[in-house]
Amino acid sequence: MPIIVSAVVVLSLLMFVHELGHLIAAKRIGLHVEEFGLGYPPRLITLARAGETAYTLNLIPFGAFVRLAEEGEPGTLFMDKSAPLRAAFLLSGPMLNLLLSAVIFSICFATGWPVAHDLAVGVQKVLPGSVAQAIGFEDNDLILAVDDYEVSSVLDLIVYARSVNGDIRKVTLRRQGRRLTLSLPPGGPWFVKPESRGVAVRNDAGWVEIVSYSWLEAAHRGVIETLLSVSSLFLLPIKLLRGLIPVDLVRPVGPVGIAQLTGQAAQQMVTSGWWFPLLHLTATLSAALAATNLLPLPGLDGGRLLFVAIEALRGKRIDPARESLIHFVGIILMLVLILVVTYYDITAPYPVSGR
Repeated sequence: MPIIVSAVVVLSLLMFVHELGHLIAAKRIGLHVEEFGLGYPPRLITLARAGETAYTLNLIPFGAFVRLAEEGEPGTLFMDKSAPLRAAFLLSGPMLNLLLSAVIFSICFATGWPVAHDLAVGVQKVLPGSVAQAIGFEDNDLILAVDDYEVSSVLDLIVYARSVNGDIRKVTLRRQGRRLTLSLPPGGPWFVKPESRGVAVRNDAGWVEIVSYSWLEAAHRGVIETLLSVSSLFLLPIKLLRGLIPVDLVRPVGPVGIAQLTGQAAQQMVTSGWWFPLLHLTATLSAALAATNLLPLPGLDGGRLLFVAIEALRGKRIDPARESLIHFVGIILMLVLILVVTYYDITAPYPVSGR
């Protein structure tokens, strides 16, 4: 149940923001909006009415929608508007999703963004009663530098140690989030081999640091992160064709898959008491929703934008009935694709973190 609730809340927020963008644009350019609905019909109640628009609450508690008038006064219908105004209406939903993504990413950067550091030398084991233990080495310490010389691997450490004949005088460590320095006594070679004076070292050590940025820097980074999320979706086919990403690692995500990912993020949030996992996923999904809607496919905002562009190039309108038929077929094909993806999400669900 928590997985379903968290998925419904996140997806409803993204769809509400998307449709709110269309509503704002429709009002700005003078379109006749018959209804702005929370959830999907059948209608439960009319929350308010402003001008010609009814604001409603509907039975299916998922998403939102904008219903434009099909008949009305000249100049108030979608097809009556110029190509730039129709394009502005179609772009408004994805643009507001991008804005939401940037805002949430900015909050993540301001409140604490995890930065992974995976270039350090780990202390595998400190032998009891050894010189290393007496000095203060502990298991799982991270060696960052020796004599102010930064090391990122055991090889770096050994090469430096041999260059000074093992006469290392101090070591800079990271331990449980703290940085400290140990002074090494003379009288024996240090780190000329992976096991030295009671301390064994290893590669592949690192840590995660939670970094908080000023709100100005966070906003800048939030915008960049949003653009990177969008560009990664558009560049995915190119990377697949060039073999930069294995095909078997790319998997479409349907509603059930999104619910699984959202549930995992919500569970991590509850366990850790940290909002980052759910906020980060929400921002990523918002950017993905915007990018997906901008794809030039029938039935999507991008597909309708393509028809507007073709119309502008041709200098005359495309037959509305023909365009509507193409978009209808596109929507049917997308629904079939969603069903196929949902089948795989159910039969081969995403692995739950921690299992």
